[in-house]
Amino acid sequence: FDRHELLIYEEVARMPPFRRKTLVLIGAQGVGRRSLKNKLIMSDQARYGTTIPYTSRKPKENEKDGHGYRFVSRGEMEADIKAGRYLEHGEYEGNLYGTKIDSIRAVVEAGKMCILDVNPQAVKVLRTAEFVPYVVFIEAPGPETLRAMNR
Repeated sequence: FDRHELLIYEEVARMPPFRRKTLVLIGAQGVGRRSLKNKLIMSDQARYGTTIPYTSRKPKENEKDGHGYRFVSRGEMEADIKAGRYLEHGEYEGNLYGTKIDSIRAVVEAGKMCILDVNPQAVKVLRTAEFVPYVVFIEAPGPETLRAMNR
C-alpha cells in the first residue's frame, strides 16, 4: 500500500451480517493463495466464484474463449485499460493479462462471493460499497516449514 496515503474518509454501506461480495486473498508469492482460492470454490460452487482473466495473446490450439482466459485484441485491451475497466493488468512476454472489473460484477450478480487473488494495490479499487471486500492476508510459513516443504 502507499505509505503516504492517509484515509480521511471510509465509505460505509449497510450490509446483512457476514454477507460480503468479494473475498480478496493477498500474501507473498508461493504462500498458496491460488490453491486456497481453488479449494474454496470447489468446496461450494454455488456460493463462491472467481473471474476469468483477460489476455491479448492468441489462444493455443486446445484453448477456447471463456475456458481459462477471455481472448481479446491488444487494441481492445489497451483501450479498456486506459478507460479504467481493469482492476489490475500487466504484460508478460509481450502479451497483456488482466482482471476486468465487469467480470467481478458478473460473479456477484450471479449471487456468488467473488474470490480474488490479486496484487495488494488492487484492494484500493475494491474498497467501495459496491464490492465490500473481505481481505485476508496469508502469512508465509516459517523457515522450518519452508525447509521441510523444499525437501
